[in-house]
Amino acid sequence: MCTDFLITGTDSRVSTSFAVNGRSMEFGRDLNSQLMVHAAGEGFKSKAPDNQPGLAWKSTYGFIGLTALSDAVLVDGMNTQGLSVGALWLPGATYPKVSQPSQALALVDFVTWALGTCGSVADVKTALTNGSVQVWEGDLLAKLLPLHFPVHDAAGNSIVVEFTDGKLNIYENPVGVCTNNPPFPQQLENLGNYANLSPWDAKPTELGTQKFSPSGHGSGMRGLPGDSTPPARFVRAAYLKQYAQPVSNSTDATTLAFHLLNTVDIPLGTSRGTDKLGKDTVDYTQWAVVKDLTTLTLSVRFYGNPLVYSVSLNTLDFSGAAGKPFPVPASPNSIDLTAKLSS
Repeated sequence: MCTDFLITGTDSRVSTSFAVNGRSMEFGRDLNSQLMVHAAGEGFKSKAPDNQPGLAWKSTYGFIGLTALSDAVLVDGMNTQGLSVGALWLPGATYPKVSQPSQALALVDFVTWALGTCGSVADVKTALTNGSVQVWEGDLLAKLLPLHFPVHDAAGNSIVVEFTDGKLNIYENPVGVCTNNPPFPQQLENLGNYANLSPWDAKPTELGTQKFSPSGHGSGMRGLPGDSTPPARFVRAAYLKQYAQPVSNSTDATTLAFHLLNTVDIPLGTSRGTDKLGKDTVDYTQWAVVKDLTTLTLSVRFYGNPLVYSVSLNTLDFSGAAGKPFPVPASPNSIDLTAKLSS
């Protein structure tokens, strides 16, 4: 259960566009996520079916992202060209058959491959459709993690890559939002069911001989779904992003992104289920990341620590950091101002 969205605009100070991507990561098992850096020129290899060698490539761009379950599995990140790619859960996803093992890209390598070799949304679309890459289910880990991929770039382009009925689908993303099941076209269609929503308070109405007024501000958004299901989070992110006060630079867009992520946050224990073995599962927001695709800054916060930690790709020493997993600090989780107040 994850939520992804893109905020775009024009910086009024320099008349240039900006793009900021926010994403939350929910899961019922501790993902042990860490930051991982890869440098331009690194070599990678994927697997093909029957344990054959798959696609081999060398990264063109340096990139940073967050891992899940393994240091080798990147589930979200951004590269030095301002391309952002995330991996989100999509139950029921099924993948094409591989015809050329040397072009096979296992699902768990998708984010690493895209960030290392593509500089824009257009690059991703070309690589997926020209026959040079064949994405397939992959190993047991991938079978347990059916995925689709929201992709954004610094120019504000946005697509969703899905695999349904054994076919590749690349959807333009007009609202810049992605969650989970159902597939993306159905999520878009569902937005029409909330076309009555408005940022403006409802006007008083008369019933019989008496006038009735809303019981406070916010009545225009009454009916906005507040549960943790993927359709509810999709609607909530889409409408709140649309009606939020427009921002005029990427710094303010980053702030807005974290506020929007607050609205889809899932506290531990509020979303429970039972797995096939009868064990309790408890999904919660393990981390939230905001990527400024214009200034190339990645900011992240984890469940146990509300402080935001940031990395600038403009000043990052890729050669020194490459291949070394870095745990985000668990403390401090607040900044003590006591001494400043008394000085």
